[in-house]
Formats: sequence, structure tokens, C-alpha cells
Amino acid sequence: MPSIVTLDEAKAHLRVDGADDDADITLKLEAAQDAAVQYLNRPVPWADAAGIEVPVPASVKAAVLLLLGDLYAIREASIVGTIHTVNPTVERLLSPYRKVPFA
Repeated sequence: MPSIVTLDEAKAHLRVDGADDDADITLKLEAAQDAAVQYLNRPVPWADAAGIEVPVPASVKAAVLLLLGDLYAIREASIVGTIHTVNPTVERLLSPYRKVPFA
């Protein structure tokens, strides 16, 4: 899948210098992008109605970065001793671009 967010953009967002975490960040970035693409029900690269490739909207990139931040910060399947809530911002950023099939 082509990248919505580059590794350099991801590392800048996470405030990571150096290459020690590149493999881990790349894995989590791919997962975040996959989650966004599945939610949107749209292929990447992004294309207009004529099939011409266009830049991915900034809100989609921001949603991928938010998802990445969660995956990078929370590395376990469960959290002990704290309340964890889902950030509704990701859905708000992606919803306007989501393709919903009509039955």
C-alpha cells in the first residue's frame, strides 16, 4: 500500500530522533494507515472522480498520525490502573471522506 504518511513525518510527529525505532514505527505506521483505509473504504493512492491521483486530505493524514501515536504510546493489549478512552477525533477527521456503500 502506498504511504499516506512518510516515515520522516511519523518520526517528527512522535518526536523520535535516530533510527533505533524505525522498524517498530514502520510497523505501527502501516497498521495505522491500514486502519484508516479500511474505515474509509477507499483505495490508496487517493484519486479523484476521473481517476487522477490527488494528494490525500490533511485531515486523513492527521488521523493516521493520531492512530500512530496511540499505537506507539500504548504497546500493550491492556492498561492497568488507569482509564483509557478512545479519541473521537480520528473518526471526526475520517468520516467526511468515508465511502459508504448503498444497499
